[in-house]
Amino acid sequence: MARQFMDWCQMFEHHFVIRGHNVNEHARHYLSGLLGTQRRKNIERIEADVAESDYQGMQQFVSDSPWDHGAVMRQIGEEAEATLGRQADTALYVDETSFVKKGNASVGVQRQYCGRLGKLENCQVGVFASLGCGPRAALVDFRLFLPESWARDPQRCAKAKVPESERVHRTKLELALAMVTAARARGSTHQWVGGDEVYGNNHAFTNALEDLGEVFLMDVASNLPVWECDPRPELPPSSPGQTGRPRTRARITAEFKAVSVKTLTARNFASTARVVTIRDATKGMLRAALWVQPVWVWDGQSPTARRRLLIVRQEADGSFKYSMSNAAPDTTWERLAYMQAQRFWIERCFQDAKSELGLAQYEVRGWLGWHHHVTLVCLALLFLLKERTRAQSHTPLLSARDIVELLAIYLPRRPRDESEVLRQMHRRHAARLSDLSNRRRRLKLSSGTSKYPVETLTK
Repeated sequence: MARQFMDWCQMFEHHFVIRGHNVNEHARHYLSGLLGTQRRKNIERIEADVAESDYQGMQQFVSDSPWDHGAVMRQIGEEAEATLGRQADTALYVDETSFVKKGNASVGVQRQYCGRLGKLENCQVGVFASLGCGPRAALVDFRLFLPESWARDPQRCAKAKVPESERVHRTKLELALAMVTAARARGSTHQWVGGDEVYGNNHAFTNALEDLGEVFLMDVASNLPVWECDPRPELPPSSPGQTGRPRTRARITAEFKAVSVKTLTARNFASTARVVTIRDATKGMLRAALWVQPVWVWDGQSPTARRRLLIVRQEADGSFKYSMSNAAPDTTWERLAYMQAQRFWIERCFQDAKSELGLAQYEVRGWLGWHHHVTLVCLALLFLLKERTRAQSHTPLLSARDIVELLAIYLPRRPRDESEVLRQMHRRHAARLSDLSNRRRRLKLSSGTSKYPVETLTK
């Protein structure tokens, strides 16, 4: 497996030669650390784990080195397409994940909804695209969500080294749409686009996907209003003697009433649902009660409503999962059930990336550092996918954790003897003393003389 890892690094090494300066060694060490068994995967722990790695070199490589993360991600997308593409079950999933942070210096951080904690929290948010086929998936693109408060603050952006072209607030939906467009531009052969209700509830987003020629199947909220027949929105007629600009916003006539998908399901599910087989799972065939119904959705402004398929699945606990799709009307219920269940695999990508590869364990604050770290995690995750695919015939249950533990044996690691422990301890102490010295200097600059005695600062 060490040979495969070295070959993998060589496939991407041309990205890490910048202006004649070769930083491939730092890239290899950082990737080796991400694929290690250390509980945390920050640069300090990577340096303590990976033989011959250099802390300052890796710090500069991640935070400031000008290698192009976009070019690396494009190759990651191409490699993922070569493994997962051109199949009937290939899909592109969009989703977001959050990174809890303290303070306000990390790029894009603010108090906002944190999906990981299920509440408002100080965090960064990244929007990701995952290419999947069956149970296999890889993260192939991402965008950092830059809140309006950041986009309006040029000094804050400059301090975090946000490129001027990126100092624009774009919604998560706009970022997701840009990634779908970019995927097609690089040759992605996904058959549909999946997402959760953040994306499925937004008619502007799903309509834009449809206008691009994309098939989508996305979760929606239970209170989403739909119509059982085409409501035929109409422009209101001009009143006699009306002056000023005529009204251009369409409206629904009184005879058509919208109903929530929850209410519609309550009326019809028990009498018309049927049990379908979704896919083969680890505990046997996965089956569920499913109901599919054509409906129409309208954004309140467009001159026409759009036809959709409402897909409702009853979960084991009796609750319902609601989804909407623009798939062809003759799509089988079994196919729709399968498509609905596949979004799970981007969640598995996030799980493996965070629990095994340190996706959320970075200690960089700037724009470049964040993008570099996430890119290298995506590269490590794709390596895991390639190895699991290669071992499918003889070790079908090989997991991300299995590969990480094997690499801990095959890749060179630092010895855990007394001299090495002391070396690492002295390096940490030197870094702390340097930090304390910087704090004292900042306090003196801000107040003329330090407010606090040295004893307070050094505790």
